[in-house]
Amino acid sequence: MATSSADVQTAVKCAKAANIPVAPRSGGHSYEGYSIGGQDGSMVIDLSGISSVKVTGTSAKVGGGVKLGPLYLELFKQGGWTINAGTCPSVGIGGHALGGGFGLLSRKHGLLIDSVTEMEVVNADGDLLTVSATQNPDLFFALRGAGGGSFGVVTYFTLLPVKPAAVVTSFSYSWRLADHAKVLRVYVDFQAKASRDVGMGMTISATGLELSGIFQGDKIQMTTALVELFAATPKPTEDIREHRYIDAVLRFAWLNGDPTNVEALGLQMLANQAGDSHYAMAKSLIYSKPLLNSTIQLLGQWAAKSPKTASSSYTIVDLWGGAVQDTAPDATSFVHRDAHTVFQFVVEWDSNPDAKPGKPDCVECINYMNTMYAAFLQDYEVNYSPTVRGYQNYIDKNIPNWQEAYYGSSMQRLKQIKATLDPSNVFRFPQSIPLQ
Repeated sequence: MATSSADVQTAVKCAKAANIPVAPRSGGHSYEGYSIGGQDGSMVIDLSGISSVKVTGTSAKVGGGVKLGPLYLELFKQGGWTINAGTCPSVGIGGHALGGGFGLLSRKHGLLIDSVTEMEVVNADGDLLTVSATQNPDLFFALRGAGGGSFGVVTYFTLLPVKPAAVVTSFSYSWRLADHAKVLRVYVDFQAKASRDVGMGMTISATGLELSGIFQGDKIQMTTALVELFAATPKPTEDIREHRYIDAVLRFAWLNGDPTNVEALGLQMLANQAGDSHYAMAKSLIYSKPLLNSTIQLLGQWAAKSPKTASSSYTIVDLWGGAVQDTAPDATSFVHRDAHTVFQFVVEWDSNPDAKPGKPDCVECINYMNTMYAAFLQDYEVNYSPTVRGYQNYIDKNIPNWQEAYYGSSMQRLKQIKATLDPSNVFRFPQSIPLQ
């Protein structure tokens, strides 16, 4: 339980001397459990005690263990700033940023890694390094996209926060599942026309479709920006709110309470209390061109088949593009700059007190996910590319050819950097960057 970079240095030196793999943990949200090693015998270095946030001028220095919720709140309190990151308040900045960091401001300001200018990193020898475009540039390249536990422990990030619009509009639109074909066709095709001021994602489940997002402007401006989208879809149920950006962040953090009382809701985020106990399994696919009708039909078909034993089952379809594409694919180790649409498949189920250790707790849920994903893979390989691509922040140990799927053209350079900087493979887990 580290509270300083020196603590991390001591732990890494000890682990290396004993040939024990190191697993940094920021938020602990790895779907495959890599934040606790993904294997027996790893040393977990928990960074939650390194969570300070300090804005100086136009930059912010934040601890590697801060959660997104408290980070959003502190940036707001220190000058009305925010960052281009995700919505879940308990996700840690560490894994989120180092794997890319997509969020509702990414179409306007790029990925979170694009805002990182410097990092303090404990390397495999236990040395504390300053890493930037000019200091240790190879490590800077590797960390921004492939840095989730393979090259070192990031104890501090320096990043450029952004100023959101004075008034933003958060929105939620809902349709019946029966309307999925028409709604999804219009939604996906809208990506090429959408203003960068629009950040949104579509969730498809057995209960229907929900489009949620934030527009950087007032309601009248938003209506104009989305007019083409709704002109061609059935009339939805809607919930539109005009407010400050921090209020929109709180809304999509699913916190209960008065949305105008930022301090009260912020305390919920700062409390960092354990939530309900449940399991989740997830997979992903990245599409570099608009979805074909065959894929849209699969989305509706599998949403209707949600397993009864699951507490929830859904697919999130995020529209990328915009500022994500402004950074060259080889400028960082994040190679998915051409992403048009990204799927996150999720199935969740409640914990079972009678479950046996190491055994699947909801066989129906796991079978559903695997069978569904196989159907999408077949469609993907036939209609899009023989090389599957996925988003490393939705890590999946069973994705075909994971090295190519997650890191593509950057993989060879990543292996060379790994062999140079961590030849003893101190930072290792089942899908860490290999030495060769």
